[in-house]
Amino acid sequence: MTMEKRKTREDFPDNYYQETDPGMRRAILVEAEDTSANRIRQRLLDLRYSKPARAKDGQWTDAYVKLWMALKFAAQYANSFFGGRGARRDVRRILDELQIAQFLEEGREARELLYREFYHGAYVYIRLCSMDRNYSSTLMGMVPMKEDSVQAKIARDIYESLYVGVRFAQVEEELSLFRQAAKDAFDDYMPAQREYLQEMIDNG
Repeated sequence: MTMEKRKTREDFPDNYYQETDPGMRRAILVEAEDTSANRIRQRLLDLRYSKPARAKDGQWTDAYVKLWMALKFAAQYANSFFGGRGARRDVRRILDELQIAQFLEEGREARELLYREFYHGAYVYIRLCSMDRNYSSTLMGMVPMKEDSVQAKIARDIYESLYVGVRFAQVEEELSLFRQAAKDAFDDYMPAQREYLQEMIDNG
């Protein structure tokens, strides 16, 4: 999603939350007014994105995607009597790095902005999954899945990561906003599978 036509202050903060490129988001925020809300947005942005020291392509690392992957890995241990301590530790480490507990304790404004950033992160993840050829195909990427099958797969991914994985990692309090934001993002962008996801949640 490009914001070439939406760079004015009058469009803020809508343009900020519609943009998916981390560099562009930084540029938009730099042009915004210095307010308490924007200072919180800046902190969230700085904690979420980083550039690996050895990155050759200049790409940013998204810690929210990393958190999602850690939760997905943790979910694999949910029905196992062995292992999983490392998975729990990885989730906790990422939460500490993102300072999630601190934002939750700062009051209503910080919680609302954390929710919006989580919603943005969930949308980015859903978008990546829907566009990835390997994710949306079978038989080693040679046969594309139907659109409704891809959406159902993403719904299962959300449930396994943000419900099963979150429960196993014992971080339900810290990630209740992330869980709600991901569900809301999925419901908004893939409404045809809304009931499918809700059924998994209700029966979980």
